[in-house]
Amino acid sequence: MRVDDYKNAQILAAQELREKDPAQIAALSGAEWDGKTFSFKFMNRLALVSAPDYVVAWADQKEGEEFSLTDGVLALHYLLGAKGLEPQGELVAYRQIPGGEFYHHAFHRRAEIPLAQVFGHKPGLFSKAAPLLGGLARPEMGDEAAIFRVLPHIDILLLLRHGDEEFEPDGQVLFDKTVAQYLNIEDVAWLGSAVVYRLMGLARGL
Repeated sequence: MRVDDYKNAQILAAQELREKDPAQIAALSGAEWDGKTFSFKFMNRLALVSAPDYVVAWADQKEGEEFSLTDGVLALHYLLGAKGLEPQGELVAYRQIPGGEFYHHAFHRRAEIPLAQVFGHKPGLFSKAAPLLGGLARPEMGDEAAIFRVLPHIDILLLLRHGDEEFEPDGQVLFDKTVAQYLNIEDVAWLGSAVVYRLMGLARGL
């Protein structure tokens, strides 16, 4: 998607949100609403969405920092699609989400292969980085694994199997099945990739 496409998506989402009751949006999305601003955790960081302009910013935004356009579109789409469903604990692969089969190979290249390449030959690095993004360890799922509450009602699990002399490392990104009730398949792909790349960025500092 081009920059202009994201800008148009942001404008359209804001227009649709203005037609909805903010209190109901908050109730369905798990966001807090103080009469002027929505606030909710996004990738373990507090995001603010002002109304009625629907501009998105970080609560702790530093001077010169911007809320990225792609993050902003996703935040608005989440509020727009909120159904009030809590994560159910049933995890599915991207290809199992309606519409995901068509984009599965691209998602695998963009998210799961980098996850395996960065963490698969360095045991312990994933487990050190995951808590910095709010990840909760799920050791029963693989050699290393953690689940992330990336938005108030959306969980994503990253799973890693270490490589050795015989096998290449393997990474998986799994989603709580309810994600399809909140986001379209392109947004789901971006969200899954964003978790991986944020984690990779945190790992560089360890």
